[in-house]
Amino acid sequence: MVKYVKLLSFFLAAVMMFSGSTLWAADQSMEKIKNKGCFVLGLDDSFPPMGFRDATGKVVGFDIDLAREVAKRLGVKLKIQPVEWSGVILSLNRGDIDLVWNGMTIKPERAKRIDFSKPYLANTQAIAVLVGSNVQHKTDLAGKKIG
Repeated sequence: MVKYVKLLSFFLAAVMMFSGSTLWAADQSMEKIKNKGCFVLGLDDSFPPMGFRDATGKVVGFDIDLAREVAKRLGVKLKIQPVEWSGVILSLNRGDIDLVWNGMTIKPERAKRIDFSKPYLANTQAIAVLVGSNVQHKTDLAGKKIG
């Protein structure tokens, strides 16, 4: 009986220790951003209408407007940091940027390396044709050159 009590005590101690370490290692990203007073937004600046450069070279777009509003509500400044898209996850994991905010498809292999928010936009594609066109369904375009 004493043997089982010792085993149970050891097991409970281990569970409590690992539970504590999980709490200790909880994500502190938001606290760091608030303490820093700004968040660094990483994005592809050649992805209109989400993020792109206007005629003056300023990065603008839907994602930029949305990020500015979030920064305003958090009470922090926004720093826009264009990044090479092929290295965006590396930039995030290295801490060069605080978050990625544009057109990143949630894929299982990416989710193993980074955390995703809930999607804020659902992308769909549509085919627009003139009234009276013979194209009624995407299959009507099979074998045709588009563009």
